[in-house]
Parts: sequence; C-alpha cells; structure tokens
Amino acid sequence: MPGPDSGRRLLPLADPDRDLRLAESAAVKVLRQAADTVDGTRVATCRLTPADDGADVRVTMTLDAALDHPLPDRVERVRQSVLHAAVRDLGLAVTAVDITVVDVLQPWPPHSPEPPTAGDTS
Repeated sequence: MPGPDSGRRLLPLADPDRDLRLAESAAVKVLRQAADTVDGTRVATCRLTPADDGADVRVTMTLDAALDHPLPDRVERVRQSVLHAAVRDLGLAVTAVDITVVDVLQPWPPHSPEPPTAGDTS
C-alpha cells in the first residue's frame, strides 16, 4: 500500500535552462492514460523512479493485455505511447519503460449480426 507521501514526489522536467518540476501523481496519470489508448490493454500499476543522477526517470508499469494480437507488438505500442507522452506532453526525460504483463484480458466479443426485422421469419 502506498505511503502518505506517495505521488507527492516532484520529478525534474527535461529543461536545462529552468528548474521545473512535476508531481509524480500528475505524471503517472498522464502516462497511464497514454498506455490505455492502446487497444487491448489496461494499466494495472505505474511507478516512476528517478534515475541515478536524479535528472531522468524510469517508468515501471504492469498491464493487463488481450492476446488477440501478438503480445510483443502490443507491449511495444504501449512503450512507444508512454515515451511519446512523457516527452511531448510532460517534458520528462525517460531512461526506460519497463512493462510486465500481469493478466490476460478477454478480447471484445465480435459484433453480432443485426437482429431480425419484424417481417423476417427465418
């Protein structure tokens, strides 16, 4: 269970000219949303850890994923979506995005055919 200061940590943004920081909880929310845009996935957990020098962060994420497409491809799409959001939307310098699939999602059921009309006797 997260401690009382969980998510209150401030992360440095990748701007060498300024001392800009972002709350970890805000960054996690944006990165989870980016990962969840990939069809057939749902984020279970997301954690950010400052790198050794404190200027970069490492993203560690667990996912639930459907198996209706190759899992390595789906995980790579999540990784790219998270990296893109980290750089473009947040200005975070990310050293790595580590992803572990922890559960399997059932794919959406196929669309059923249109219900029969009133005059259809078949």
